[in-house]
Amino acid sequence: MAVNIQERPRLAVRLPSIHLPAPATLEHAQRPLPWRWLWAQAVSIWVATRLAYAVLTLYFPLVTGTESPSTKSVALASVIHRWTYWDGAIYIQLARNGYWPPEYSVYFPLYPALIRACATIIGPHWALAALLVSNLGALLAFLGVAALAAQVAAVGRERGIARTALILFAAYPLAFFTVAVYTDGMFVGFAAFTLFFALRQRWGWCAAFALLAGLCRPVAPALILPVAWEAFQCFRAARANGTIQQALRATAPAALAAAAPAIGIAAFSAYLWQRFGDPLMIVHSEHHWAHFSMSPLLSLPVAVWAFVHVAANSPLQVRILLDLIPVLAGVILTLVAARRAPIAFTLYMLGLLYIITSEPIDFTDLFISSARYMLAAVPLIIILAGWLERSEWLLPALCCCGAVLQAILAVYFLRHGWIV
Repeated sequence: MAVNIQERPRLAVRLPSIHLPAPATLEHAQRPLPWRWLWAQAVSIWVATRLAYAVLTLYFPLVTGTESPSTKSVALASVIHRWTYWDGAIYIQLARNGYWPPEYSVYFPLYPALIRACATIIGPHWALAALLVSNLGALLAFLGVAALAAQVAAVGRERGIARTALILFAAYPLAFFTVAVYTDGMFVGFAAFTLFFALRQRWGWCAAFALLAGLCRPVAPALILPVAWEAFQCFRAARANGTIQQALRATAPAALAAAAPAIGIAAFSAYLWQRFGDPLMIVHSEHHWAHFSMSPLLSLPVAVWAFVHVAANSPLQVRILLDLIPVLAGVILTLVAARRAPIAFTLYMLGLLYIITSEPIDFTDLFISSARYMLAAVPLIIILAGWLERSEWLLPALCCCGAVLQAILAVYFLRHGWIV
């Protein structure tokens, strides 16, 4: 697809426009990308971050002063289990015992199924199997971020924007959840490749990744509108060269790809119907975990009000701020970039933000886990990469601050602290 990234100076930072005009030519949409270089960059950053997390996991007790130096070796099992807290323990339980109690239906099936499959290969080492699945999912996320960034970059700038996007993704303060027993890394990979193959009009691969996303996380419906938009562009191009019937036949695979996330969720609902006799068990389980529906136009002001009115400098206020800042930043960046970003990017971000802000938990901290859910905001990471690629000071400063905050939060999580 034709891409035009123009730069304009503003506040000492060059802000490029990222624009995909439609309909785009298939030749440009499927133009060759520097695949070997992209894979090498993604794998190298993935390896570097995994090594950093391993060192942090081994030595954080000494750094924080929670343990004294000892000549005893650290048991590998204790190191691994530090990453299985909170939702991780539930995913391992689902992998071992299946869906019981029914309230665990809010946890989608692909991740525990892959943990179980991995455990059949390496033996009943459930925590290790879960970490292997999580970190392979994180590798898929890095690959997807690199590929999608290169796809929307101008010709000749693929490498620079892809590298910057990878660094920004790795430096996000909640990126350590890609190593923990959570689905975040895996879903980011599925979402990024869904958008990537939609932009390249490879509808079979797009449908496959969209279906996997629908089986992985309840936020997968955010992918429906962007894929449907690209399917509509495919229809327009086909209609310009033939009849409506011919265009509909040519667009059928694209329509299937747009429906794939909903198909994945429907398949899981059918299983729950057979298992518990309730086709709406996903929705009812959300109610069990105290989720309720609220318009984003109301939830955003209420969340700000809650932050202002809780005890100043309290741990609760810090947690609310940690959840609130990524959401507000996501809303602002989405709106600011809407005129210049690919329409599919804007539609995906609007869908993701709507899902996050329309299902709060309580009126004290409405957006619990929102900072972690915003890991999936890959389009914003890529847009920021285009803005910051040639910044001599802002990009390093932003990444350093993100890495330091990520280390602090990761240590808190490893000490069994509740973050998001």
